[in-house]
Amino acid sequence: MEDTPIRTTEEHRQALQQIERLWHAAPGSPDEVRLEKLVTAVEAYEAQKFSGWDEEQTQG
Repeated sequence: MEDTPIRTTEEHRQALQQIERLWHAAPGSPDEVRLEKLVTAVEAYEAQKFSGWDEEQTQG
């Protein structure tokens, strides 16, 4: 999952696990760069996957 969009629930789960492991990466380190890329990918996936979720839940 190197710099590619997250497309599946499994990739999302794996990305969240990697984020947890990298959470305290040293500033400026390669791990911090990887963390930032993962967070961006997760945010994009969640925005697409869960857009409108709150509205659907409250209209139920």
